[in-house]
Amino acid sequence: MERSVLPAVAGVAVRDAPQYGQWGARVAHSRTPYAFGGSAMTQTVPEQPGEGAPQPSRIQRMPKVVVWLCLAIAGAHVARILAPMDLQIAIVEAAAVNPSRFAAWSSQAYSSPIEAAGALVGHMFVHGGIAPLLFGFMHLFFNLMLILQAGEITAWRLGRDAAGGARFLLLFLISGVAGAVCFIVINAGEDRSAVGASGAACGLFAAYLLAARSDWRRALADPAVRSAGFWFLFVNVGLAFAITAGGVLPIAWEAHLGGFIGGAIAYTLLAPRGRAGPWG
Repeated sequence: MERSVLPAVAGVAVRDAPQYGQWGARVAHSRTPYAFGGSAMTQTVPEQPGEGAPQPSRIQRMPKVVVWLCLAIAGAHVARILAPMDLQIAIVEAAAVNPSRFAAWSSQAYSSPIEAAGALVGHMFVHGGIAPLLFGFMHLFFNLMLILQAGEITAWRLGRDAAGGARFLLLFLISGVAGAVCFIVINAGEDRSAVGASGAACGLFAAYLLAARSDWRRALADPAVRSAGFWFLFVNVGLAFAITAGGVLPIAWEAHLGGFIGGAIAYTLLAPRGRAGPWG
């Protein structure tokens, strides 16, 4: 989630996947404990089922629920920017999370719980606000890349059936709402707005880290996973706070923090019990 345009993005932690993907192709990952940057730095080496047999691309392996979620977010952005400017402004005002509108004493307070709920969910589908067109697409691009990066393994871990897809979407929504609540609480009563899915994306990344081992307790006990989590928070919360405080770029670091915590808690409650993850 951003007050204006851009989220910060950090990398992921993956290793030792004995089997991966619905095609049953066996793959081995390098033991790089985590990657830092915009993409995973683990190496995937398929064991060929036959000489020259084609391997599915990453987008083909991607769980459909992740693909459809990203298409919905991107579609909402395109539809909004194609609308008349008056309508664009009305959409942003209705969907943005503004702490002053959640304060009962404020003259701007919501008149109904439905309006408030609309902002808690709707902000995840609005990117860039009324910022220049390029900034909006950059904001959207970075959030979608993080969702794709973290969502792939998390969705598989939550289940490959319809119930698993529902759990994934619930995890995304809980993370986004948790990020919005954190933004509202830390900036209680202030007249400032935030939009974007980066709070929800940070929650997916927290779930990704916990899904990197067969049980979330084992993941928390793994120094490599904890290290990846630390650096992710350092960039997306610590560095984002410094950038905002320095007046360089208004980033809603509060939403990143709340989304990460909310996603971690939600994953421990939603992850199927007694099922080995993709890493054993």
